[in-house]
Amino acid sequence: MMKHDELAVSAQVRDTLAQIARWLGDGPHGEEALAALMAGFDADFAMVAPSGARLDRQGLRAFFQGAAGSRPGLEIALERMTLLMGDGDAATVAYYETQTLGDGSGNGRHATAVLFRDGANWRWRHLQETGEAVWPPR
Repeated sequence: MMKHDELAVSAQVRDTLAQIARWLGDGPHGEEALAALMAGFDADFAMVAPSGARLDRQGLRAFFQGAAGSRPGLEIALERMTLLMGDGDAATVAYYETQTLGDGSGNGRHATAVLFRDGANWRWRHLQETGEAVWPPR
C-alpha cells in the first residue's frame, strides 16, 4: 500500500469517529448529517459491537437514528492505529479508542476495521469492537 493510501485510510477512520462523536453527542442531528455519516459505510457493512450484537448497514443506521444526541459532550480519542494489511483497494487497521462523556465517564475499546476503496473514497466494510475489561485502564 502506498503511503498516501495509508494516510487516506487513517483520515477516513479519524473523520468517521469525529462524525460519530458529533452525531451521538451535541449534533447536528438532521437527515443531511446522517446521510453524510452513513456515506462512509459500504452497502455490505457488518459490525460486531462490544456487546456481541451484530449490525448490518441498515441496523447501524437505525442505531444512529435512535441514539442521536444521546451522549452529550461525547469525545472519541483514537490511539495506536496500526495498518495490519494494505492491498491496493483494501485495508485492515487496528486501533484503540476512548469515548469520554461530558460528565467524565467513559469507556475504551479495541477495534479492527476493514475498509475498501470505492473510487477516490475509502468505505468501512467491517468493524469488530471489544470493550476494555477495566475502565479506566490501569
